[in-house]
Amino acid sequence: MDDPIEVEAPDDSGSTTLRRYEYQVHIAAQGVLEMLSADGGVEHVTCEHIEDIVIARKGDPRCASGDLLWDFQQVKTRDAVEPWTLTDVLAKGALKSLWRTYQSLQTVHLTYQLTVAVEGPLDLADEPLAALARGVGHANAACLSRVARHLKKADEEQDQVGDFLSRVRVRRLARREDVEAHNLRVMSSLGGPSATVALIESLYTEILRLTRNATQGRLGPQWPRLLALDLQPALLLDKRLTQATVYDIRQRLLRPDHILLGEVADLLLMEETQLVRKLRRGGASSDVIEDAQMMRAHADHHRLTEVARGTWPDEAVETDLDRRLLYLARRMKRAQNENPRPADAIFDSLQESLQNRPEEVDRRPLYARDGVLLMGRACAVSDQCKFDWGSARDAS
Repeated sequence: MDDPIEVEAPDDSGSTTLRRYEYQVHIAAQGVLEMLSADGGVEHVTCEHIEDIVIARKGDPRCASGDLLWDFQQVKTRDAVEPWTLTDVLAKGALKSLWRTYQSLQTVHLTYQLTVAVEGPLDLADEPLAALARGVGHANAACLSRVARHLKKADEEQDQVGDFLSRVRVRRLARREDVEAHNLRVMSSLGGPSATVALIESLYTEILRLTRNATQGRLGPQWPRLLALDLQPALLLDKRLTQATVYDIRQRLLRPDHILLGEVADLLLMEETQLVRKLRRGGASSDVIEDAQMMRAHADHHRLTEVARGTWPDEAVETDLDRRLLYLARRMKRAQNENPRPADAIFDSLQESLQNRPEEVDRRPLYARDGVLLMGRACAVSDQCKFDWGSARDAS
């Protein structure tokens, strides 16, 4: 018997459209995760009104006291894996959409920014795009000229285009295949030590449900639509996720014994290294993760400076130091086999040993027998997949 699945479809765009819609839901959910964070920087998230996503934040230094910063976001996806260039961004029409938003807001008294949020990495060697990513596209002559031509604006309108670009940011997002895992990691950090994997996943599923409803304007009660009542302002609020919308999720997730993550916005934007992923798997606190990143950067800077000076020894000396670090770290890890959240204990024990007896590892010395630099090098060795920080057990 023949099966129509074997027949090539004349139009197979439906699946792609649905995947892109789901991706946008996950991106809007990131704003909800910021709402649940300890700093509570996000006041509300509005979906599919004026732009794909509108996030209202409080406490931004650009705003007067008590005012909100409105972030109008255009989300763009594509199947290509190459980094985005300015040409790619222009081709997707994101800036034309944001220009329309900019014009519609001319008579409204808001402090706002306009964000092009793109799936995948940016080509920061593309200078005009790099300027937009830093929020200084208006100060880059090439960027200003190209965008003005793209928008078909005459020379006398350059000042207006410059004001528009002063509000524009380009932000990179996790790819479709990674975004859910990325958000779950953030939510796990929000939940703290007693939030089980099952709880985190169920609450994230609830956030996605609410976000889909907001995207469709279905957050509120259904009776106004069933009665065909014209309640336009109320229906628009059905697209807005507020603190009240996620109150139940907050109550189930954020208990008094939880350690909350304050800088969730930064975590959502950054790429996690192997080091950070391993520390999270070991149940590391946010303080330890921050210390590890800073120490790693400090050690890398020391090494690169010495290499540039030509004073760094041959590879065999560095290999010997790394091997000694590896032996020591693995011994510290074995001592914490019964610890349900071992990463902090391993980190502290290793740092104490390197601080007290650095000569046992740094025999040359490469890192001035400095415990902080040696700890940073240990973090680099971990980042190279040579050891981890244990595995936090599910409390359930």
